[in-house]
Amino acid sequence: MAYKKHIISWFIYSVVLYLIYKYAVKVDDSVEHAFTFVILQVLMFYINLIGLLPKLFDKKKFVLFGFLNIILIIVIAFVNTILEDGYQIESNNQYDFFEDLLAHSVPSFIGIFIAILLHNYRMQLVREEQEKERIKAEKNFLIQQINPHFLFNTLNNIYSLTLNNNPKGSEAIMQLSKMLDYSLYGNNQEYVTLKKEIQYIDNFIQLFKLKDDELTHITFDFTQTNLQVLIAPMLLLPFVENAFKHGDVESEKGCVNVSICSNKHVLKFSCKNSYSKIKKVDRVGGIGIANVKRRLELLYPNQHQLTINDNNNNFEVLLKISIHGN
Repeated sequence: MAYKKHIISWFIYSVVLYLIYKYAVKVDDSVEHAFTFVILQVLMFYINLIGLLPKLFDKKKFVLFGFLNIILIIVIAFVNTILEDGYQIESNNQYDFFEDLLAHSVPSFIGIFIAILLHNYRMQLVREEQEKERIKAEKNFLIQQINPHFLFNTLNNIYSLTLNNNPKGSEAIMQLSKMLDYSLYGNNQEYVTLKKEIQYIDNFIQLFKLKDDELTHITFDFTQTNLQVLIAPMLLLPFVENAFKHGDVESEKGCVNVSICSNKHVLKFSCKNSYSKIKKVDRVGGIGIANVKRRLELLYPNQHQLTINDNNNNFEVLLKISIHGN
């Protein structure tokens, strides 16, 4: 399809140039002038676009690139001058000949200029596509990191339930299956509804609560939300998971408070937890928050605000992002 665009573009350009010669400049043999002008431009254009630009210019061989173009410009301008003025050049008209030679180099300069513009445009598209692929690969890699991290911690919770033959162990496995279903299939989508993300977080909290009936200092408020707005999957859970992992919610005064509110344009997420400095935490898989920070940079550049406060044994995450309506 690209060659068809080239043919059409050159045809339109030739017609416009002919009309300029015919009615604006009013030169004799306007067809011949337009044809010669375009042929020279086409020649210099494709010599540069196909040969000199990718083989010399892109490899930063600028001196050789410039030298070869100068030689080509002189040769083509000379040929064009001979074609238009004929072979009979009187000695007293020598100055006019070199003046014509300079004038006839203009098509070559224009052809080179257009070739450089198109080549740079193509290279920019290639770089943008490569950057998109790099970002996509990095996002997928980060999501794949989340799953083992979450799975490791969740299996620890289930293990604690089944260790003493707790009947809630089967319920915990069911909760886990729901979460795995979302993490496996939800990650295949660039965005999911906030409703699915909330259900995922709620399943995680309910799974954790199965460990102890006395875990009453856990709140999850999502009453003021537009459930149909879109958000990147698995974006909020690592903050919640981090609160349970590092917090002291199982102690008498420990707590975890999670809230989400949103409209069609903005999502506000808050996750607060108390913690004890003497609590020993298994460090395996500790990639959650660093992971999400990087994903936010990739998914919501200049569209999010993340604030993390750590004061008086209280850890707080505040996240505000611009989101997409459904």
